[in-house]
Amino acid sequence: MIVSTTAVVALGADAITTTQTQLDVERTEKSLTELNSKTALVALGQTDVQQVSLPASSSSTYQIDEDAGWMNVSYQNTTSGSRTTVFNESMGEVAYHGSDETRLAYQGGGVWRTNGDGTSVMVSPPEFHYRDATLTLPLVTVSGSGAIRDSASISHNQTTSHFPNSTRNANFTNPLEDGKVNVTVQSEYYRAWGGYFEERTDGDVTYHPDRNRVSIILKVPAGPRTVRSAVAATSDAGSIKLSGNDAFTDSYTSADGDGYDASEAGDSGNLTTAGDITVTGSAELNGNITSGGRVEFSSNSMTFNGDRVEWADTFDDKHGACSGSCSDEQISSFGDTTNINSYVDTQVDGLSSSNDNGGTIADDGVIDGTEGTTTLSAGRYHVDRIDLSDDVEFDTTGGDVIIGVENYVSLNTRNDITVSGPNQVKIYINGTSPASGGSADGYHFFTRASEIRTTGAVSERSTQVWIYGKDTLQARMEKKGSDKSRVTGVIYAPGGKTGTSTFEIWKSELYGGAVTSQVELEKGGRVHFDRALKQERTIPKDTSVVAITYLHISTNDVNITSN
Repeated sequence: MIVSTTAVVALGADAITTTQTQLDVERTEKSLTELNSKTALVALGQTDVQQVSLPASSSSTYQIDEDAGWMNVSYQNTTSGSRTTVFNESMGEVAYHGSDETRLAYQGGGVWRTNGDGTSVMVSPPEFHYRDATLTLPLVTVSGSGAIRDSASISHNQTTSHFPNSTRNANFTNPLEDGKVNVTVQSEYYRAWGGYFEERTDGDVTYHPDRNRVSIILKVPAGPRTVRSAVAATSDAGSIKLSGNDAFTDSYTSADGDGYDASEAGDSGNLTTAGDITVTGSAELNGNITSGGRVEFSSNSMTFNGDRVEWADTFDDKHGACSGSCSDEQISSFGDTTNINSYVDTQVDGLSSSNDNGGTIADDGVIDGTEGTTTLSAGRYHVDRIDLSDDVEFDTTGGDVIIGVENYVSLNTRNDITVSGPNQVKIYINGTSPASGGSADGYHFFTRASEIRTTGAVSERSTQVWIYGKDTLQARMEKKGSDKSRVTGVIYAPGGKTGTSTFEIWKSELYGGAVTSQVELEKGGRVHFDRALKQERTIPKDTSVVAITYLHISTNDVNITSN
């Protein structure tokens, strides 16, 4: 009986101790969360001094350590390869040391908890915000030392603006072009920092357990994940223009087992732009409009068969084309679409280093249709240009045909590309030099009275042909005499915020979709949007383009002392 009573007392004491420890942890989390919020007020300039209560038990203390942990932020220009340190600073911490192995701390503008087994979790998030290609990082650092008894005083030391800061470095300006940002944190709580990075960003997170470090390279998704409009113009200064007679949009789907049939065409030939949309002449739009700028219907002979016009600045419908069941609505903004410059560079460089050119029509670095055989089978190829003097066939029976093009693609006057087989053709145009001379002069992608056509089980299967370009791509389709250009596929060269990529269609037809900075459907220019593209990713799922547009980075030092 004595033994049993002793055991019960021991178990009861253990339960009381465990409960007390848990209560201490919960109380400490609340106290440090309050410290977090009040420190942010001081650090970010909303007040000069704050007081906070930090009660501790007889077996626990709060310790200030201004050297605990550090953060390094660097910016790399992916064009030049140069890397510059934006800042490298100690973060410091206010840490709670309890009676067990649990440790809680305020560090870097967040609250963290670690256990004796080495795991750590975030209690409240740090001052690290990444959204829409913008990193806002007002890092809070702690100065001070020693123990805190009962309460602490928080005062502001100094704030240093690191980026943008053209005084410090002429290149520290927004917006960035072709850049990537690396953030490395050294901390006892590095795993929790890494978990936060993984949750809140699209970046690549790498852990270094042997050094208590985590690194992230910030990335943003490359352009829209799917093509959802007949025409999308993505730059702020970009626009969509429908000019002259017979400019036209409508839709179909190649997913139903057949191609385009005008008698069955739908009204999903939408226009989407971050800039303005202008319609003149007797254009016919079978789809909706979304504009981050101004929409102008100036023609009394146009036809608008859409249900909705969305506009950010103004909508000038001079002759009431949007009437009846059509509605219009002002929207607040329209986000730009990230360029894919780095992605195109990576693909073309990789194909240059390793390819299947040998013994094919790509062997001499030019595809022109004059090599005897005119068929290119499944494989990976790299050429200086595609400049046709005769027809060629890309046979995908054995797999995808992937081509990296350094300069341009030109199909001039009845020289066609036929795509056979069930798989895809992907052409990446680096655009180092455009075509020169004749109608193709100045263009990176040009067709004149020529076709890119699919000949598999489904005609006009646009999901089979992808033409990728940078934000400077210049593309044009045009007719000669009575012969139109007809292209089945996707022209995909989103312009980001400041790109200049342009796509022009004159008396020719695109079956698929187009995403560039600016688009103009000139007289007789027609886009038949393939709704099957809504189910297709523009680039592989695991691919993000290393690009970030805006940085707002500062360090904000506070002094914390015991009262």
